[in-house]
Amino acid sequence: MKRIVYAVIAVLITFINSYSQEFPKFSIAGGPILGWSVPSVTDLNAELKKMGISEFKTSGFFTSGGAGFIDVPVVKGLRAGGYGIGYSDYTNSEYTNTIRSARISYNSAGIMLDYVRKISNTFDYTIGASIGLGTFRMDITQHSKDLNNWNPGVIISDSVSSNIFSYSKSLVTLQPQAGIGFYPLSFLYFKLNAGYTFTVSGDWKLNDVVKVNNIPAGIKADGFHFSLGIYAGLFVK
Repeated sequence: MKRIVYAVIAVLITFINSYSQEFPKFSIAGGPILGWSVPSVTDLNAELKKMGISEFKTSGFFTSGGAGFIDVPVVKGLRAGGYGIGYSDYTNSEYTNTIRSARISYNSAGIMLDYVRKISNTFDYTIGASIGLGTFRMDITQHSKDLNNWNPGVIISDSVSSNIFSYSKSLVTLQPQAGIGFYPLSFLYFKLNAGYTFTVSGDWKLNDVVKVNNIPAGIKADGFHFSLGIYAGLFVK
């Protein structure tokens, strides 16, 4: 009986040692994410041009958010976590008495799963995906320049107009991604990710109430996404 126990212990020690050479025994970390999203704005800019509003840049938008993860010791190479990220941008055109503007915003939060493989003692790479729920919104506004200065009399005046149209739709997001990780310190981990965001969306709604049809299908949040995560945590090797 003792020989069997010793044999089992020996096998477990061998497994643990071999596992520790490949991956940390346990990791849990979290931190900010900074990134760049590049959705197509061709259809959106075409509609803004019809309204006399300046176009959004086609190079993309700065994104920010946060994430946390845990390396699951039970399944070799599995990393699971959660994230929240988004962006917002604004453009406007001025006329003699009015200002016309547009703002778009995107946010998504959900879970991420990665397969982690060690390259060296300080580098690893990951292949995985994130899936989440989010919102894509665009606000179209036209207002009198008189509203640029605080004046209660102007606000309640019948002669001053301000039009605000807020369109939004709910999203399910899926982002396949690959990344490179770097451990500069025992408690610090940098992660570069590149992926592509796909979205499945519901109906466009005006002010979250009125269903709106015929908005061009190309106005969406799909596109390439690049990010840098800066994680601090516990990395037990």
